[in-house]
Amino acid sequence: MSSPWAVRSQADSAAHCTEAGNDAPFIGALLLLSSIPFLHLMAVPPFVDEGAQLQQIWRLLEVGDWTGPLGYGKPLEVWPMVPLLHVGIQPLAAIRALHVLSGMLSAVLTYFLARRLTSRPCAFTCGVLFAICPFAVYLERLALSDSLLCTASLWVLLSAAEFLEAPTGKRTAALAAALLTGAFVKFPVGFVFLSSMPLALMLMPRSLRRTLLEPPVPGRVLAAHAPVIAVALLVFVTAGIRMHRGQIPGFGLQDLITVGAEPGYDIAATIGVPRPTLAGELAAQLSWPVMILALVGLAVSLCQQDWRQRWLLATGLLPMLAIGFIPKFWYSRYLLFTLPPLIICSVLGWRVAAARRPRLARPVTIAVLAVCAGLMGWQSALLVFQPPAASWSALDRFQYFEGWTSGFGFPEAARFILAAHTRPAMIYSLDCGAYQLRNYLPRQFDGHVSPLFFGPDGAFLGTEAARLQNLLEHAPAWIVASRQLLPGQLLASVGAAGSDRVELRQIAQFNKPGSRGQLAVYEATRRQHD
Repeated sequence: MSSPWAVRSQADSAAHCTEAGNDAPFIGALLLLSSIPFLHLMAVPPFVDEGAQLQQIWRLLEVGDWTGPLGYGKPLEVWPMVPLLHVGIQPLAAIRALHVLSGMLSAVLTYFLARRLTSRPCAFTCGVLFAICPFAVYLERLALSDSLLCTASLWVLLSAAEFLEAPTGKRTAALAAALLTGAFVKFPVGFVFLSSMPLALMLMPRSLRRTLLEPPVPGRVLAAHAPVIAVALLVFVTAGIRMHRGQIPGFGLQDLITVGAEPGYDIAATIGVPRPTLAGELAAQLSWPVMILALVGLAVSLCQQDWRQRWLLATGLLPMLAIGFIPKFWYSRYLLFTLPPLIICSVLGWRVAAARRPRLARPVTIAVLAVCAGLMGWQSALLVFQPPAASWSALDRFQYFEGWTSGFGFPEAARFILAAHTRPAMIYSLDCGAYQLRNYLPRQFDGHVSPLFFGPDGAFLGTEAARLQNLLEHAPAWIVASRQLLPGQLLASVGAAGSDRVELRQIAQFNKPGSRGQLAVYEATRRQHD
């Protein structure tokens, strides 16, 4: 049976195996370049999503809550961290380091995926452009699941390409493992990788498609996809049952509903920034010249006869357009997993364009690469060494620096707590801020800094009355909270009647960059009439 991916003679295959060692210098260089985000890894304090991730990790360690990360929808952000924290590694450093390692692996996978279509130098260029891509650099340093999702996406594409080249049993298992990993990295978004094989079948020539209908290939295609399809059915059926019972669906679905399509809830208006646009978010990190050059390369790649380029283009461009234009609201970090196949297609497109003018090929190639590498490299250098000075969209600057979601203020709050002559037995947050704060406090504070919605035994307190009792039993206590969010958070935590029974006195305040938001420390006591 001929391969629908590529046809190689036995001599070609032998030569390919013989030359495999030549990949080592390119891989080594990519690993070195993509390790730069390790520098100044803690320059930006953990913002609210990292706080939620830290909460899941500590809940697992302290009360053995292994199922919590499943409900959160990102179990692979949490489960691998447990061994690292058991040996005493600082939690925030551990999770960020794991994401940088994931980014290094993504650069190598980008190289190997490109190698299936082009030469080593051209594939190395693709890997380099991913390694210095500002989206990859900043997301790795903020320990977000999108970095892991990008790695899983590349693994799926590479596994699918290898399967199409030779649909053996071993490659069937590899594709199944990649699809399962992608799903568990981020529910339910990871199920989008199920579209990779159908897209390939749609875009390949009819003569090649017939080869996949010859036994035993159809059974292996089904075997590769059956495990993740079973997981998807289990997730959505369980979520439907939970919603029927009046519970949140779990598996990350609530976040998807809230961010993407919940009617009557305008996140952009709530935080006071413009609604994100695809062009604006891309330009903030990549710059307009890089975007224009990338579009030219993609247009040339689209016109090529090689269906594999159109397949990679579809796997990147279709989800990018869906993210940019369908949801009511989205974050730029969602775009990361769509970028590697687009980088490959753009580089291949420019290679073809340059080859049409042999006398101009070298200067054109050098000029295009210099512009892209220079602009993206400069932005990435700023992200590593001077994060506030880098280019950020209004939404991202709010999230990571100026808004109440940012982690700025927590280091200062920790220093205030450590310097206090007297402090209460309990310090609470009304959200996951307790875990942002604990990064800057000695371990002996772990049992004394907690969200209000967890009791002394670690149990989740699901009612306003239980949370109010938790606070009053430990009064006087301190509450660390955003000054802007405090009224709403307190009302949501203990209810209107409970708020009337609590007296709050601000004892410290710490400005975030730009002075749009402040983190404050409050003393909470019983009202005298209580």
